[in-house]
Amino acid sequence: MLTVDTISYISEKPCAIALGTFDGVHTGHRAVIETAVNAARAEGIIPAVFTFSELPRNIFASPNQRVFPLCSQAQKAALIEGLGVELLITPPFDNSIRSMPAEDFITDILIGNLNARHIVCGYDHRFGANGGGSTDTLVRICGSYGIAVTIIPPVMHEGVKISSTLIRSLIREGRIDDARLLLGHDI
Repeated sequence: MLTVDTISYISEKPCAIALGTFDGVHTGHRAVIETAVNAARAEGIIPAVFTFSELPRNIFASPNQRVFPLCSQAQKAALIEGLGVELLITPPFDNSIRSMPAEDFITDILIGNLNARHIVCGYDHRFGANGGGSTDTLVRICGSYGIAVTIIPPVMHEGVKISSTLIRSLIREGRIDDARLLLGHDI
């Protein structure tokens, strides 16, 4: 797997890109990534993931508002590679990305730099300046370029939405086996 740490990377080949923070690469995240990998295989293009090198919510938060990551960056990359991803884009979440309008992220980065032909994300994915971009934004803009967008609904376990927040809570409560079940791998 090729790993790049900049948003200025140019992909000469078209990509199917999974978007997300993917903290812990839990079973919900796997649904997003596996959908992008399957789309890439079906379309004969590169399966890719765009994420960040650290948790965006922690970068500008005060110490008491930060959350612990569910895995290291090396573990995250290994888990993503194990799902069949060939290109991992992990830029730092800095002020230039934080302030980038959602439309510019789509047109300049995803389409312009990464040659996106298919984009996959979770139903609640937000991006762009002040979280101004949503799945509706992706569908609208990508549709005008003929780029497919697949939105993954929440992945549930026993009627509860799987999330990194829930898994962190289980770990804090000492419910490690339950956390492992939702992660889909060891902690």
